[in-house]
Amino acid sequence: MGGHHDNLLKDPAIEEWIWMRQNTNRYFKINRRTAPALLMMGLAIPAATFYFAISTQDKVNLKPEAKKAWAQAYAKNE
Repeated sequence: MGGHHDNLLKDPAIEEWIWMRQNTNRYFKINRRTAPALLMMGLAIPAATFYFAISTQDKVNLKPEAKKAWAQAYAKNE
């Protein structure tokens, strides 16, 4: 069932990309190119989510309403 998969061809570019992706912590540095993404993902998105949560906290009614009987609902529509 499992077996060996040595007969598959491996693309060196893909293998290098996989290795770099798995070892990002060794080569990541904060610079002008990465700083905006860090600020956006680390500050702006959480702040916007928090603001949305606070601003809609008491404005949405999540309590279920009592269900009406089918006959009552049908009689009102006529």
